[in-house]
Amino acid sequence: MNSPDDHTTNADDRGAAPSWRDRQSTKLSIRTQRRKWTGRAETWDRHNDVGMSKVAAKALEVANVRPGMVCVDLGCGGGRLALELARQGAAVTGVDVSAAMVERMLAQATSEGLETVTGVVTPVEQLSLPQGSVDLVISNYALHHLRDPDKAKVVRAAYDWLRPGGVLVNSDMMLGRGATAQDRQVIASKIKVMAKKGIPGYWRILKNAGRYLLRVHERPITPDAWMRLYEAAGFTNLQSVNVVSEANVVSGVKPGA
Repeated sequence: MNSPDDHTTNADDRGAAPSWRDRQSTKLSIRTQRRKWTGRAETWDRHNDVGMSKVAAKALEVANVRPGMVCVDLGCGGGRLALELARQGAAVTGVDVSAAMVERMLAQATSEGLETVTGVVTPVEQLSLPQGSVDLVISNYALHHLRDPDKAKVVRAAYDWLRPGGVLVNSDMMLGRGATAQDRQVIASKIKVMAKKGIPGYWRILKNAGRYLLRVHERPITPDAWMRLYEAAGFTNLQSVNVVSEANVVSGVKPGA
């Protein structure tokens, strides 16, 4: 009989082997994200943006979790989605690059008496899980931080981790860099909102423009681009729902149930 490790899949198991340059770029991205989110762990719970709350709520609605489901939350942060999934009766593994974020999630789970929440400290790009072991892979406002090749790897890996009939749900910032009228409309609306805040708003415009245009921290892609990644991995029943101007929820089902 094969051991469970014989059927474990990580993000690099499908597709062409990454080049040395790709591997180094991914390592740099991981170090940057770990430093960023560890620094924000203590205050992140206070970040309660109305738009992000709406996006998270829609992701949970699309996930349609049922008691007993086995779920993985990629980029779980302090556990916004993972904890709610556990409250609904699911067994949840929250995965994050920041140990401090995972610790906050687990502390909250303990305080609520949620016994079905576990945490894994690892970059989602390097997560390894047994094939066909979960019912739901979900992520909220996390995957846009990945490099584009790593986005594709994670979608392929999620397909392998899921059981037939399992669902991948990604709620995230989804837009291009101004190539389409829709992109330009979204970008203009965000600039308008920030400009109303005066000097602090203008500083945020400059800071976000640098991160966005240089793709250092923020690397969003369009909903259509995400759906192409899902389709290439083998997902069916693809859906994309716009929630707020820059954010969509994209979902797909692994066929065969």
